[in-house]
Amino acid sequence: MQVPKLSFGLLLVGACLLVGPSAEAMVRGKPVKALALYGEPKYKDGFTHFDYANPDAPKGGTFVKANEALLTFDTFNPYTLKGASAYGADVVLDDPLMITSQDEPASIYSGIAETIEVAPDASWVQFVINPAAHFNDNSPITAADVAFSYDILVTKARPTYRFLYQDVAKAEVVNERTVKFTLKNTQNQKVPLLLATLPILSQKYWKDRDFAATTLDIPVSSGPYTIDSFEVGRYVLYKRNDNYWGKDQPANRGLYNFDRVRYEYFRDEDVTFEAFKTDAFDFTREMVARRWATGYDFAAATDGRIKKIEIPSIQPMDVTTLVMNLRRPLFQDRRVRAAINYAFDFESLNKNIMYGLYGRLRSYWQGSPLEAKGLPSEAELKLLEPFRKDLPPELFTTEFTQPTTAGTGDNRENLVKARDLLKEAGWDVKDGVLRNVKTGEPFAFEIVLVQANLERALAPWLQDLKRLGIDAKLRIVDTSQYANRVNDFDYDAIYIGLYPTLTPGNELLDDFGSESAASPGGQNYSGIKDPAVDAMIQKIATADNYDDVTAATRALDRILTFNHYRILRYGMPASRFAYWTKLKMPEKFPALGIGTMGESAIALWWMGNEAQGQTTTTTSPAAVAGIKTGPSPWLWALALAVVAGLAFVVMRRKRS
Repeated sequence: MQVPKLSFGLLLVGACLLVGPSAEAMVRGKPVKALALYGEPKYKDGFTHFDYANPDAPKGGTFVKANEALLTFDTFNPYTLKGASAYGADVVLDDPLMITSQDEPASIYSGIAETIEVAPDASWVQFVINPAAHFNDNSPITAADVAFSYDILVTKARPTYRFLYQDVAKAEVVNERTVKFTLKNTQNQKVPLLLATLPILSQKYWKDRDFAATTLDIPVSSGPYTIDSFEVGRYVLYKRNDNYWGKDQPANRGLYNFDRVRYEYFRDEDVTFEAFKTDAFDFTREMVARRWATGYDFAAATDGRIKKIEIPSIQPMDVTTLVMNLRRPLFQDRRVRAAINYAFDFESLNKNIMYGLYGRLRSYWQGSPLEAKGLPSEAELKLLEPFRKDLPPELFTTEFTQPTTAGTGDNRENLVKARDLLKEAGWDVKDGVLRNVKTGEPFAFEIVLVQANLERALAPWLQDLKRLGIDAKLRIVDTSQYANRVNDFDYDAIYIGLYPTLTPGNELLDDFGSESAASPGGQNYSGIKDPAVDAMIQKIATADNYDDVTAATRALDRILTFNHYRILRYGMPASRFAYWTKLKMPEKFPALGIGTMGESAIALWWMGNEAQGQTTTTTSPAAVAGIKTGPSPWLWALALAVVAGLAFVVMRRKRS
């Protein structure tokens, strides 16, 4: 089957143009309806719709999608650290203050907030609320709701929000329609845009409720959809809010075309794919290389009713990583972490299991202008020099590269290098077991997983670790146990992703900052406490031009890679999707793609005329097709929590 794709090279050129090194700082000192992090927004006052939206798209039909994370749910509050949030709740229920453009790296446009104003000295940011904005219960959205949303998210929600808004001193209501945020740090250029993406909650609804608790009460919301019906562990159905105040906003025109959006919950990935083949749902992100290469040979795919498509993005490649917990003494020596990386034979795995569809990652910002290449530039050296004595010496003299093999399955040369590194770090093999020379402790660790399908991809690497005398085991746990262990950093190693952007900022504090390493529920899964890392993140956050952002991000990239804080696994330059062709899409894709899991398709696509007459009931399409989906209701309590990292991943899909 021919798979349509865009030119990644052209997109990379576009990224350089959209965030050029000479881009000026954002507009200050006057209220504006649109704001870019650097320079001017693409769309000027009076624009009618985003280029990637179809203003003539018909309304109607039901978009059905599987829950990619294979979880149940127990709450409609996607912000709390507790519980498993219903899939899509963070995407369609609550609008942000302003609307993010998906074909610019960092620009915002009028939404709930009609205007934004940044103080000339960047000491405050002020928003004026659109007088027409209201919640789905018809109560007006006021400045008090905005201030309340900020306060409750930074005090009661998961730690992510505390890190995102750590440079904000307070929110105060100026009048009914005006809210002002006073800033602690006037150097952080991204704070106004971060505040613009603040989800807006109803103070009236939430003020007397326990925001930290799980709840299946249907909330008052500010977005384009509301909850129609649900069955825990099986489905959740959202219906378009016909009274959605923002439907005629230029930045929303042509979006949110489906009358209903339904998420189905399935037992496992194979069952999910079988359901897709029977038209039990419409759209899927294909994560399995074998299936992408050989699995679409069934009738609906060969006769054109299902199509495959690859959609790249100007954003850096999504990053898959194996995280070693530095809170464990076992992983605190950099040479040990490097040795574990040497044992990974990517080329053989890619050839024999992944059909050559992946590329090895060598950067946290791979495929973007922020990727560190060659030797450090003069600007990077200026940032790195104060930390030279604490950094790997080779960081200053060589380009970071990953170990490679011929792909034959013979990883002997790299295993010899790994053995030597382990010896230097005080480990040696005795009776076939790698032991600490001083204590006699065996080298053994456990990788905690929630996805059983990863076993096949990890098994060859575990075998090579065994050849080194390392006893590495996989432990598959249920979602509740996994979430609790991840939130409490109770693991030796985990397998988890990162979703970097072209405009990094305060979110890096949560990913890699020292404070996050000690914050339960934080995203610093490795437990990194590195002054050089903290300093680079601070430089990124306070840079006033993209040249400085680039230099600091590349310097951070070098520190992370040379220290092997995570094992960078593999990635794709484009996301792979399959869909039933009753779904229609705009001719032009957004430059930022359609989201990690294709969540933007919910807003951008529409149902073809031939399918407009379809009806929606509370009976699961999968059940109609004879396919068992999620667990019975009495089993749903086994999955009371979702992985903290996954929740932030979902939030980042909007990629401000």
